[in-house]
Amino acid sequence: MPMDIKTIIGKLTAIHKGGDIVGIDFGRSSVKIAKLKKSGDKYLLEFCGMLPAQTSVAGSEVTLDEIDATVKSVKAFLNAKGIKSGVGAASVMGNFVIVRYVKFPKMSNDELAKSLRFEAEEFIPFDISDVYLSTEIIKDIEEEGQPKMEAILVAAKKDIVETRISMMKRIGLAPLIIDVDGFCVNNVYEYCYPDFAENNTMFLNIGASMTTLSISEHGTVRVVRDIPFSGNALTNLVMNTFASDFSQAEALKRQYGIVPSAEMEAMSDAETAEQVTSALIQGVDEQLHVEMQRSIDYFNTISSSSEEISRIILSGGGALLKNLDKYLHKQMDIPVEVFNPLDFIEHADDPELLKNAPAYAVAIGLALRKAGDSSAIRAV
Repeated sequence: MPMDIKTIIGKLTAIHKGGDIVGIDFGRSSVKIAKLKKSGDKYLLEFCGMLPAQTSVAGSEVTLDEIDATVKSVKAFLNAKGIKSGVGAASVMGNFVIVRYVKFPKMSNDELAKSLRFEAEEFIPFDISDVYLSTEIIKDIEEEGQPKMEAILVAAKKDIVETRISMMKRIGLAPLIIDVDGFCVNNVYEYCYPDFAENNTMFLNIGASMTTLSISEHGTVRVVRDIPFSGNALTNLVMNTFASDFSQAEALKRQYGIVPSAEMEAMSDAETAEQVTSALIQGVDEQLHVEMQRSIDYFNTISSSSEEISRIILSGGGALLKNLDKYLHKQMDIPVEVFNPLDFIEHADDPELLKNAPAYAVAIGLALRKAGDSSAIRAV
């Protein structure tokens, strides 16, 4: 009988009774690692780190050599921290995972478990035998006089789930959770700001190869999708503008970001700043702004209330682009914040850590998970 994500993880971690979790965010350009320690009702950051990743470790063309190199790098990092075994959590994103907001006929949990693959088949564009399924019931509803259930449905390709599990085991960690990037960011933001559930919030976790967009309605994730906007895509636009190589374009992108017109006039290198800004704005407008508006339009069709999105939260390495938050605020007319996931977690006063804090949102969200969590997703 096919197993879902919960079952396969449960079998692997049945003997685990508790303990701190190592959260590992396997990204395309870097691997982010975080470990927290509970202290009373707060968390302390025991350590975190960012390691260079193999080019396609997060992509569809991953090779065994690249997996081996990443495993060795992460294992060496953890060994240097005194960790040779323990428990871990990782996540999936992109073309490997589908998240859908769905409605099922009203049934018991046991009945849903038995019929999930049949009920889910119409919502999943993959061969149902090639995915692990997980679902989280949001609430009971009535539609056209029939009792139904609203739910978040997750379908993750078996090959990427099994690769994540294998990598963690080879690193020396028992895999406790396979999560979804969008849920991880929601998880850590909820920890930092428990009252965020009073409003509707959009999250953008901007990575090197992709952005995970999610929308939370009063604390419940209602939309999760991956869009092709990314840090590398912006760098490529700058590279094409200057006919430079990738590293030079990346340096220009980081140096200038999106320069406001008022500031540009006083700059001695205004021409370069204007060219970089123009390339970045083109990417934001064509690749991000359009998808944000499309997601809001979809959210409005499924939302149970008429309340608008009250804020947009940026995380991931791409959130560090200078003035991106200000530009999106101007374009969307919605308050935009760059999220620091360490705001309510005690940590060392390390300027480099604080500068890169938004990039650790997924890893810290994973590290916040705990033994006994019943689901591989966090939708409510």
